[in-house]
Amino acid sequence: MLETNLDDLPAEVIGYCYELLLAAGALDVFSTPIFMKKNRPGVLLSVLAPETVLPALEEILFRETTTFGIRRYAVARHKLNRRECTVSTQWGPVRGKLGWQEGRRPIFSPEFEECARLARQYQLPLREIYAHSQRAYLEQEKEE
Repeated sequence: MLETNLDDLPAEVIGYCYELLLAAGALDVFSTPIFMKKNRPGVLLSVLAPETVLPALEEILFRETTTFGIRRYAVARHKLNRRECTVSTQWGPVRGKLGWQEGRRPIFSPEFEECARLARQYQLPLREIYAHSQRAYLEQEKEE
């Protein structure tokens, strides 16, 4: 985990930095609002990544942000088994991921971009596409 506190950087630059970090191998990038010295509002920028790409990610943080220092520490990560899955909806196929623990039912998570594309195309609420996609998975699961 890499972390740095930022209090003098425009939000757009932080968003741009997210894109660069993910493209360079970060597994996750997120920010948390914080208060810093002298009660200045700031952002804690956190980057979860494999150890092999940490030097490249630190280079991005030093180059693209105003930070003078980056904290680095090891974290343990537990994750579900995963595989891709596509379900059929009345508007077309929706790709997503199945996640599960051994001995438990899988959970289907539709891909945002797939659902957003259909919501725009058919002028429907995004949450409706998500709900239909999840129901389609449950129906598909019953048939198998």
